[in-house]
Amino acid sequence: MPRVISLGEALIDLFGGKGTPLRELKPLQPFPGGAPANVAVALARLGIEVGFIGRVGADDYGAFLIELMAGEGVDVTHFVADPQALTMLAVVAAPSPTEQHFVLYHGADTLLRPEQLDQAYIQSARCLVFGSVTLAEASGPAALQAARWAREAGHHVIFDVNLRPSVWPDLPTARRCIQEAIALATVVKLSEVELKFLTGMGDPAAGSRTLVERGVPLCCVSLGAEGSYFNNGVISGHVPAFPVNVIDTTGSGDAFVAGLACELSNQDQPLRHLSSTALYQILRFANACGALSATRLGAMSALPTREAVERLLRGSNSEIG
Repeated sequence: MPRVISLGEALIDLFGGKGTPLRELKPLQPFPGGAPANVAVALARLGIEVGFIGRVGADDYGAFLIELMAGEGVDVTHFVADPQALTMLAVVAAPSPTEQHFVLYHGADTLLRPEQLDQAYIQSARCLVFGSVTLAEASGPAALQAARWAREAGHHVIFDVNLRPSVWPDLPTARRCIQEAIALATVVKLSEVELKFLTGMGDPAAGSRTLVERGVPLCCVSLGAEGSYFNNGVISGHVPAFPVNVIDTTGSGDAFVAGLACELSNQDQPLRHLSSTALYQILRFANACGALSATRLGAMSALPTREAVERLLRGSNSEIG
């Protein structure tokens, strides 16, 4: 059985050239992607036994994604090709190396339902990962049911806010659904922009404190070139980034989430009992995963191996706090 399960969308990212706005993209180059799928592949490359729950179309793209993820070592037992819809697509523009614009075209990813889930499979894993794109469509109840089962079993539930306004009917609906997911999570990962969206505060210290006061056991804020920030209600702190040559940051957040899941799945202590050193090391590992994924074009194709992450960690002069 997998140690970590990632649930949600697997899709094809259609990338245009670097430095090009969305409406000027041509030609488009296909890459495998989808935040939860990226997390699953990243975990496999980090040496973690991982399973993926999701749906793609019974088409060439769907077959490609299932075969690719299986080839990476991801358990695809619950990754289904559904003939009722086509595989999800995302058109991605990168006007700058650190900026992406997305247009998402949902498909079979929306067909996941609670009654299709295997409770025993989900509760066998030590950690469940999901994000908000799954919540925006009819697949939302399935994601929330999986999170409830994982929490009932006493396991980690990592929720990546990953806000994509275009998939929601309006932002108040997005905020309400995201807050429902946050209430089920043990770890919430979000950016400064997403922190401000949820709390009204972009400052990592103040915003994360608000989420912790609302009951989040561990809040992790990704800060791009500035690193990351953590708060578990007892200890908080900033973890510096690793300087790298940034080519494309599209999958960096997913690699960061995978780094968190990798390290947290090895922890037996409650999150509020972790020491400052342990939390710093967990976030430092996640930062390294995110940094390396930004050094190549694409999302899934740029995800690093454990060997690459450990090389970066060994070669860094950053001090462990």
